[in-house]
Amino acid sequence: MHHFFRTATVSLTPNLQAQSRRTPPSLSQQHRLVRFSLKFFSLITVVLVTAALISAALAAVADAQPKSNETRTREVCITFDDLPSGPDSDVKTLARFTAKLLQAIKSNRVPATGFVNEGKLYHAGETDARIAVLKQWTDAGIELGNHTFSHKHFFDISVDEQKSEVIRGETVTILLQKKRPQFFRHPYLCTGQDSAGKAQFETFLTAQGYLAAPVTMDNSEWMFGFVYTDASKRGDKAAMQKIAAAYLQYIETVAEFYESFSRELLGREMKHILLLHASLLNADCFEQVIEIFKRRGYTFISLQAALEDAAYQLPDAYIGARGISWLQRWRITKGLSPKPEPPVPAFVEAAWRVRTK
Repeated sequence: MHHFFRTATVSLTPNLQAQSRRTPPSLSQQHRLVRFSLKFFSLITVVLVTAALISAALAAVADAQPKSNETRTREVCITFDDLPSGPDSDVKTLARFTAKLLQAIKSNRVPATGFVNEGKLYHAGETDARIAVLKQWTDAGIELGNHTFSHKHFFDISVDEQKSEVIRGETVTILLQKKRPQFFRHPYLCTGQDSAGKAQFETFLTAQGYLAAPVTMDNSEWMFGFVYTDASKRGDKAAMQKIAAAYLQYIETVAEFYESFSRELLGREMKHILLLHASLLNADCFEQVIEIFKRRGYTFISLQAALEDAAYQLPDAYIGARGISWLQRWRITKGLSPKPEPPVPAFVEAAWRVRTK
């Protein structure tokens, strides 16, 4: 714009100087000069106004983008399933990494909830020691919920068996925390074989004083946990480092995915519930996991606080053997197809498949 103005001004100056050396311009020449000047300055005005409008539009777009030092206010509840055991760990290793994990939870003031499979307590010669590991959680002030006795898949058992799994799965937990658990989580996130059975079980849960604990940030973290433990048993530190690095990148991708999913489905970011497991992997990496969520603007809330989000009252008509996020359930209930979720790295999945052959 400034370059154009200088060029136009220079081109006019010689004409005006030449006219000043000649006879004064006629009246018609004066009118033409005035009209030209008016057109010229009108053009300059248009250029200036247009530039101002573009500048304002760009400023508005910039203001709409998050600043580098700006963080959103996000909330997440972190839950741990399948207590007390991690994948394939002996009780001494289990006690050691449980203490490390709980230290990280406490030092970061994370109001976590753990879900117990009491059947995992009863290992020959280790029952008392495994109960002592579970007690580490209550001693740390972590609330325990019921995850059934033996983690049977609800798509494969009757409603009566489901009820029995709940009753059998609360005995030791009641003794340790001196009250009945208030939260229940479905094994494999499967809520039943059909709508009638699902409704019947939900009525039972309510009568027993339980609240179902959904999951919005579902993921395949458990797969990383198994192959990380395998690498540890082999003493393969290079593999452990590779798995841990891939896990942390994966967890951030999972968080970003469900943030976007929530905005798309609900028009806002909800209070999320994240599912993890008590494992050697999380004992070693939980500080970094927490840093990822802090960097993304999260505060850590209790399960009770998370369930206050109105989204958890949305209808859920999904029936299927595959356990999925409640965001996926609500999407399916609206008649939409489930969204593809972040994949596990190929090398992790390959290692998992080798161990399950």
